[in-house]
Amino acid sequence: MNDKSSASRQSFTGRVQALFYLVDKPATTLTIQSDGQTITARAFGQVALDLRALPRGATISIELIAQPEQDELQITTFAVIPS
Repeated sequence: MNDKSSASRQSFTGRVQALFYLVDKPATTLTIQSDGQTITARAFGQVALDLRALPRGATISIELIAQPEQDELQITTFAVIPS
């Protein structure tokens, strides 16, 4: 097995700081912050479209995947944490 081709997964919970998307593209960039750490990741397809409905300042838990051939993290799933 080639370790360079394997993706690593991680979970992160934090407050949404910024959300960016183009209306005509099914991709969303999200920045969340927790415990002084800031994570910026992208989502595609239905996950990206669902993220657009988040309330301002929502706290969410996201599942991330980091692929060695890409410089950015990708959100695979998320859940809103009730305040």
